[in-house]
Amino acid sequence: MVIRKKHLERVLELTPNFPNPKIELEQYVTPSSIAADILWYAFMLGDIKDKVVVDLGCGTGRFSLGALTLGAKYVICVDIDYEVLNTLNSKVNELLNEIIVKPIDILASDVREALALRSLTECTVIMNPPFGVQSKGADMDFLEAAMDICSTIYSIHKYSEGLMQVINNLCRVKGFKYHVISHIDFPIRWFLPKHRKSIYYVKAVVIRLKRSR
Repeated sequence: MVIRKKHLERVLELTPNFPNPKIELEQYVTPSSIAADILWYAFMLGDIKDKVVVDLGCGTGRFSLGALTLGAKYVICVDIDYEVLNTLNSKVNELLNEIIVKPIDILASDVREALALRSLTECTVIMNPPFGVQSKGADMDFLEAAMDICSTIYSIHKYSEGLMQVINNLCRVKGFKYHVISHIDFPIRWFLPKHRKSIYYVKAVVIRLKRSR
């Protein structure tokens, strides 16, 4: 098992990039340094080791493989994009052989319709959902789905005071409490001809949510 965060970050860099990023799905790679910070924080709080971990909108599996590296007993990867899941599937055995052999399942599904996961409760969701720029409300759809699946959630969101109020209201309705782990500048690498900058930084917030009732 990994004993240092720097080692974890190096492991995360082994995960492949998106083969064909789709702007409508907001497929932006989570930098290994940011993913390592979140995973390590969750690990130190006892939310990963020997736990079931669910990666919603998993992409090519950076959070999933990081959780396995940190001792998760079982990981479920969920994404709607078959192409990225095929990329993950083609790499998973190779990467796990270098890390540790643990059960991992890959589920092709819209997160909002992943009904097979609704019976899970004592588990941890770790995710970087869409920011809701291309598809309005997608960020909250992911968060609400996560609340229906697991009792502990780690998530990244584009920051605004209005969004934090929406999250606060959703927590009150769904019986969760949350706290802010960190504020970050999230780098988005543009990949379309119309994009004028190679990297654009978005003010984002990393939060941990815990079911309170």
